[in-house]
Amino acid sequence: MYITGIGRTKFGVLSKSLIELAYEAMYNAINDGPIDITDIDAIYVSNFLGGPLNGQLHLNSAIASLLPDMNIPIIRIETACASSSVALNQAIQSLSQFSNVMVVGVEKMTDSKYMNPTDAIAMAADNILDYQNGLIFPASYALIAQQYMLKYGIGHDVLEQVSYLNHKNSNLNPLAHFSYKDVSMEMIRQSPIVASPINLFDCSPISDGAAAAIISKDRCSDRDIEILSSHVSTDSISISQRKDLTSFNATKTAVKKAYAEAGINPDDLDIVEVHDCFTISELIALEDLGLCEPGRSCDMIENGDISIDGRIPVNTDGGLKANGHPIGATGLAQIFEVVTQLRGEAGKRQISDHEVGLAQNIGGIGGTAGITIMRG
Repeated sequence: MYITGIGRTKFGVLSKSLIELAYEAMYNAINDGPIDITDIDAIYVSNFLGGPLNGQLHLNSAIASLLPDMNIPIIRIETACASSSVALNQAIQSLSQFSNVMVVGVEKMTDSKYMNPTDAIAMAADNILDYQNGLIFPASYALIAQQYMLKYGIGHDVLEQVSYLNHKNSNLNPLAHFSYKDVSMEMIRQSPIVASPINLFDCSPISDGAAAAIISKDRCSDRDIEILSSHVSTDSISISQRKDLTSFNATKTAVKKAYAEAGINPDDLDIVEVHDCFTISELIALEDLGLCEPGRSCDMIENGDISIDGRIPVNTDGGLKANGHPIGATGLAQIFEVVTQLRGEAGKRQISDHEVGLAQNIGGIGGTAGITIMRG
């Protein structure tokens, strides 16, 4: 199985519509590789908020309207913020039937005329146990941060370093939501509290954008990237049902299976994209993926291990924190970055060793986890 084409849009506050964004990413993915649109056998569409924010469901048929008269199977996948990785996983499974499958993730989160984005995003959590009791996502991750900081004795300064590094990386990524924004440590420290100890610069932004990938059964060119493994795991939706808030079992379960299938261990990874919807989730991800022992991700950050020129570069595109978080496109944007790095085509942010990469995509508060491992 190979990724034979990738494409994405810029992320940010954009003027294009939901469908226009999807078209741009699909067009770019087709132009990136050797596969013609007429060679696509099926399409999986990743989207979370098309209904509540854009008044547009039945996105599979809307995507069909962008194509020549093909009448191929098109299926929409929704697993909150993990929609992209689950759509990719399903596309990979479908290669038992098809030769070339496209996956496109898209979200238009700004300028909604239908529903407040905060209320819409809260649909990814338990409506009764969480939302109706005021537990929106920043509050949930604030509770997680409180528990983590108490358990391991760290201060907010570690989260500040995560934010600073991701913004620094985004300045090297022209497609990032905050590619234009120079962020200082002082700006991060002085930003307003959202839900203690989480402040504004601990949070990923509300973004528009789309990303796409073409998955093929056979190698088509020397730029193709091999998919070594793809696994998805699901946990309970509410954090009130978790025994431990400082780790996500869905990630640990999925990555264990992914490492085994790929025949590698964490030390073999050259680049990692993690789901840092909030800075605390990056610390947890580094530990859940086995890159360090529990409570020691702070050492990786302070030692420069995860910087672009470090031992294991993480979120070289800026991560969700600074690259942006258009929910339905996020997981595919991670794939886009890993593929770009493994091809050696990342320009100013290119890492030195680039053979094996991993993307971790989370839905809700660790409720769904998708892991993809790739090799150049």
